[in-house]
Amino acid sequence: MLVMARSSQEPPHSRTRPAVGRPWRRLLRHRLFWTGCLVLLLLVAFSFVGPMVWRRTALYNVAKMLTPPGPGYPLGADALGRDNLWELMLGGQLPIVTGFATATVATALGVGAGLLAALHHRLEGPLMRMVDVVLSIPQIIPIIIVQSLFGDNVYTLMGIVALTLWPATTRLVWARVILIREMPYIEAARAEGLSNGQVLARHILPNSFDTITACFATQFGSSVLFIAIATALGVGLGPPWNWATMIATSLGYMSFNDWWLVIPPGLLFAALIMSVYLLTEAVRMAWNPRLQSGLYTP
Repeated sequence: MLVMARSSQEPPHSRTRPAVGRPWRRLLRHRLFWTGCLVLLLLVAFSFVGPMVWRRTALYNVAKMLTPPGPGYPLGADALGRDNLWELMLGGQLPIVTGFATATVATALGVGAGLLAALHHRLEGPLMRMVDVVLSIPQIIPIIIVQSLFGDNVYTLMGIVALTLWPATTRLVWARVILIREMPYIEAARAEGLSNGQVLARHILPNSFDTITACFATQFGSSVLFIAIATALGVGLGPPWNWATMIATSLGYMSFNDWWLVIPPGLLFAALIMSVYLLTEAVRMAWNPRLQSGLYTP
């Protein structure tokens, strides 16, 4: 009887809101999480540790131009006689760094704007109209214009890509927070005297974590894609070794069956984006276990 009396006196939100530790435990047991981590760690090791192990020089070797894969050149040589494997290792550093940095900035801007729009009614209208305006503009156009004005600068490219991607996150976070703020445990938390900041930190952000993570994965894939497209159009990254530049400068050789110049960087691009999406899917399933059984309804 005493146990039943104590449990009945617990605040409503403590019974409604799931324990914070359970999603993390489910995440650490999820196969997709460890698969995504393994692929991502292999790509990071390949790009940042590989050049220190597989040492080559940047000197041109005319005698080795377009050498197919074979002894000494596991992935062949490029049109200037340089080892293609070594270039692939160096070429992964910039996409990984710029992809994660751009996605982080875009997600942070989008989450902040989405929270302001959902929690402050006076800002909701102006912010969402701004989102509609930015989303109506083809995203590649401002990237081309800014890069044409300021030149091939990696920081300029990252900034303009982040500024064109944040509205998608804002709309998703805004819709999710509007749904959460009407839940009974939010009303109970406010009745207990919790401030807006406490409600945000204890309830809204933890219950929006899966949405924010999904937005980050989408922003990461979009940022890598737009940086690659800008590079292919000639207004992208300036450094010679990155996967996007390797694809853009080697497309003409595909007609000569020099597949090793285009397919390996394309596969590495796909593996990089896939690893982030696997991690995101694992987070979604950990925070919403009913997704695995098909019972989840948003």
